[in-house]
Amino acid sequence: MMRSSALAPPSVLLRGDLGKGALRRAVWTLRECRARAALEPQRWGTGPMAVFLPAGPREGAALLRIYNIAEALRSFGWRTAVLPPRLTLSGRRRYLAAARPDVLVMQGARHGLNRPALYPEWSVIYDMDDADFHLPHLAKPVTEAMGQIAWVLAGSRYIADWARASGAPGASVLWTGTEPSALPPPDPATRPPVVAWAQTQPWNYHREARFVADVMAKVAARRPGTTLRLYDRQKGSPASFLSEFRAPGLTLEWRSRSPYATYLNSFEDVAVGLAPLCPETPFSRGKSFGKVLAYLDRKVAVVASDAGEHGAFFSPRTGVVTNEPEAWVAAITGLLNDPSQRAALSGAATQAFHDRLSLRATAARLAGILQDVRAQRAA
Repeated sequence: MMRSSALAPPSVLLRGDLGKGALRRAVWTLRECRARAALEPQRWGTGPMAVFLPAGPREGAALLRIYNIAEALRSFGWRTAVLPPRLTLSGRRRYLAAARPDVLVMQGARHGLNRPALYPEWSVIYDMDDADFHLPHLAKPVTEAMGQIAWVLAGSRYIADWARASGAPGASVLWTGTEPSALPPPDPATRPPVVAWAQTQPWNYHREARFVADVMAKVAARRPGTTLRLYDRQKGSPASFLSEFRAPGLTLEWRSRSPYATYLNSFEDVAVGLAPLCPETPFSRGKSFGKVLAYLDRKVAVVASDAGEHGAFFSPRTGVVTNEPEAWVAAITGLLNDPSQRAALSGAATQAFHDRLSLRATAARLAGILQDVRAQRAA
């Protein structure tokens, strides 16, 4: 079959077993047509092709590590497409058979069709930004995948080490990056005393929550009027969670889940961003930069645990990295009280973000990794 220079035609995408009944046929056809329409704007060149299989819609890690980076990869000579999560397995396979990509970039096992064994004809690059092998419902498919793939893109060294030890042919660390905002953030020196802990589903991070609560109670005792802002409140969030942080002198906020642009803009009045990691919890050992990127983009001074990838990115010029609770209290209080120190630290960190964690920097690294894997497979 010749390599397709465009999308597979409708006759290819819609051919197959439609099942019984006109309604089922209509629903199936509509789903496939919508998926095809989502891919229609892609314009191919003549370079190698990578097809991306996201774990979900355009939000969170799927947005940053799949949708955005697939588009950015085109400026490095790659043709790319992202298959919509709703596309059926038969639809995926028909598309892949027509497009004949050089590699599949599969985002973990959180999507039920992201199983390398379902795509034996293609070389699978497995993207892992979280230590999902520590989650009971995902441990089995993630571990099985290690013997069925060509390479692992790991969000941290911890994940890369686990992948190699679990049978993956190889692994490269690819930090999560993002496109820096076009509009500069407000002056960090003029911001109110707002401290943010931007964690998804923070109620599931028990040790980190207790650490933040203890630290912020001491900060508020030294600097009454400080605000602690939490994130990702949603339907089903435990109503009692916020009460765990109540302390004299501390004002509490809990922001609802929002689109990424709204989430990003919410940091423009934040003075200090917290990035606690407690490696006593196995899942936390694999955390990388997903929750720190928004701080860096909006020039928020960062106080982080000395765990995960924090020590590999931050320096004394760009952030405070320590595991000592009293050092956290002193650092947060000092940054709130000294606008010039806050501005200097956050400014240097944002420059490092542009240099090392921008979407272009991440896409350039991914292009090199994909080319190396492609060359190894061809040898």
